[in-house]
Amino acid sequence: MKVAIVTGAAKPDSIGHEVARRLLKEGTQVVVADLYEEGFSALRECFCVRCDVSDPSSVQEMIEKAVKRFSRIDILVNCVGGSWGITRKDLAASPPLGFRGLTNCSLEDWRTIVAANLDSVFYCARAAAPHLKKQGGAIVNVASVAARKGIPPGSEGSSGPYAVAKAGVMGLTRQLALELGPFGVRVNCVAPGVIASGRLKKVLEITQQDHGPEGSLKTIPMGRVGTVDECAALIVALCTEDTSYMTGVTVDANGASYAA
Repeated sequence: MKVAIVTGAAKPDSIGHEVARRLLKEGTQVVVADLYEEGFSALRECFCVRCDVSDPSSVQEMIEKAVKRFSRIDILVNCVGGSWGITRKDLAASPPLGFRGLTNCSLEDWRTIVAANLDSVFYCARAAAPHLKKQGGAIVNVASVAARKGIPPGSEGSSGPYAVAKAGVMGLTRQLALELGPFGVRVNCVAPGVIASGRLKKVLEITQQDHGPEGSLKTIPMGRVGTVDECAALIVALCTEDTSYMTGVTVDANGASYAA
């Protein structure tokens, strides 16, 4: 039986949570790595591990626990991310008001956001790679439409460092695909547009208008935001043999908002 690690899957209104549920339905053993321990009770069929993915030692400990429990790793899905932080307090809080760009964010903002969104992917992929190489497998990273077009000044609930970090995830995906391809490990990336997750709900609460973290929702050509289910279905497909010759690719799922 295949074993998958999904980071950031504990929050019930998140993409990661739906990925974990879908992988379970595929007959996969699922390890959930998250700081949000309150969500573990909703994933009783999973092996839940408290993990701060911005800390390499915490990541290594999580990987060791997963291997000790299941003896292998076949899939890694890096869903952890955040525009304003990943501490337990941040996970439950609303986004801070005010746009944080590259020229006005604090150094703490930069380090926290890059650690959550880019460093975390590097740490998890590096720690899981020796186990994935043994039999082959798949890594799927989650980026953002923000990496394609940036975050316009004045936006709420996102930031310049977030856009840069997610662009780094795309580059990291391509490099990992080159390095791990000879071992039968595929590495792909999904770049969602505006998705109706808990994050969007919190942003709309503070803006009190039709304005998401990447700008006005009215500019999306399809006329609506995406769903967590739609995004998770794409991620899970990239974990399966249905996409066995696909690697080093970033797939956009944004209702043509980037093309526009």
